[in-house]
Amino acid sequence: MTGVPLSRRAALLGAAGAAVLGTCRAASGPAPAEAASRPAEPAVTLREMCRKAGILHGAARDHYVDPEDPMLDRLMARECDVVTPENGGKWVLFQNREGRFDWSRFDAAVNLARDIGAKPNWHTILWQHMGTPDYMKLPKARQAELGIGEDAYFSPDGTLGPENYWQRFTDAVARVKERYGDIFYRIDVANEMFFWETVESHPEEQDRFGFRKGMWWVAAGGDKGPEWLDPFFHHVRKVFPSARLVLNEFGVELDEGWEQRKRAYLLDWLTGAVQRGVPIDGLGLQSHLIGGRPYDSAGMRSFLRAVDRLGLPIHVTELDADETRLPRSWSREEKDRRLALMVGEYLKDLLGHARVAEICWWHLRSDLNFISKMHPQMKPQPSPYDARSRPTPMYEAAVQALRAKTRAG
Repeated sequence: MTGVPLSRRAALLGAAGAAVLGTCRAASGPAPAEAASRPAEPAVTLREMCRKAGILHGAARDHYVDPEDPMLDRLMARECDVVTPENGGKWVLFQNREGRFDWSRFDAAVNLARDIGAKPNWHTILWQHMGTPDYMKLPKARQAELGIGEDAYFSPDGTLGPENYWQRFTDAVARVKERYGDIFYRIDVANEMFFWETVESHPEEQDRFGFRKGMWWVAAGGDKGPEWLDPFFHHVRKVFPSARLVLNEFGVELDEGWEQRKRAYLLDWLTGAVQRGVPIDGLGLQSHLIGGRPYDSAGMRSFLRAVDRLGLPIHVTELDADETRLPRSWSREEKDRRLALMVGEYLKDLLGHARVAEICWWHLRSDLNFISKMHPQMKPQPSPYDARSRPTPMYEAAVQALRAKTRAG
């Protein structure tokens, strides 16, 4: 983000302690030559620590972007109780053209989960401003009439509107159910629904309840009030009665006005949704943390306690840490230490002030994370394992936060 948030990543600067990496044990079983090529395994896995705290642990994976990698497969098998298809579950990929489906990337993530004894997630059905093919956008010819400034919501090939949005939504949900059954642990019913400014300052982009004036808001009649989103949750509950249904959002961690406003918009809608009986099972926090920006620990703790009072657990859905704003002069060790401090403090606040149901990393291995792909020359380490599947200091910081949780009960 530069100034105001434009790139959907949140920011955080922590000040908690992090221990050095724990003693590692060598992997047992394979022949000596094979064993020598494998990284040492941590003395305790994050999955083990999460299980002790009653939390599911997992990560995203995209087989059509990530390499076929037996070492990564072993790592996922050792660490994951849940698997999120990073891209495969997005509308733009599984139904890029109306009536034509390509399940290859979705299948790969679901099959991986099955193979390693984990449960798949579905990320995501409704994405308010991205992740949809051109035909699922609003007609470009309506942009001036609607008075909405964001070009990404519109396409010359767009045909989404009040007359077809519900049929398209229910058809897509039905096709996913037909293919996979009621197998998902979590479904991100709605993703990035909220904006971060005020209706007075940004009337073309945001309504008075904080919603983006995005594609789904327009098609489903968001101008009638905050209840416009409720029917989507009700329908997904009928089709997938076993899944945890969540609203997934980014950008709530900073000690800055825009993120504080966003917390308030989220809390207002969640409070109303619970009162209206909307079948929502939790709040998804993407948790894309950024080093070098001010973390609002007190504000987050207050927000988490308020969400907890609503009876809603927290799902950490896309956890990683961005070092690209830290001083370039810092050593690898200094950057790793700062990222570990940041992740450790964030997790301690979550674990101490909310019911955390799930911790899902946006890749276990740093070289596969989008931050590494955007900044390859920096060789960043945004994930709990490095490119050779060795645990980073961030890993141990997460272990220590979870250990403190289990000791506290």
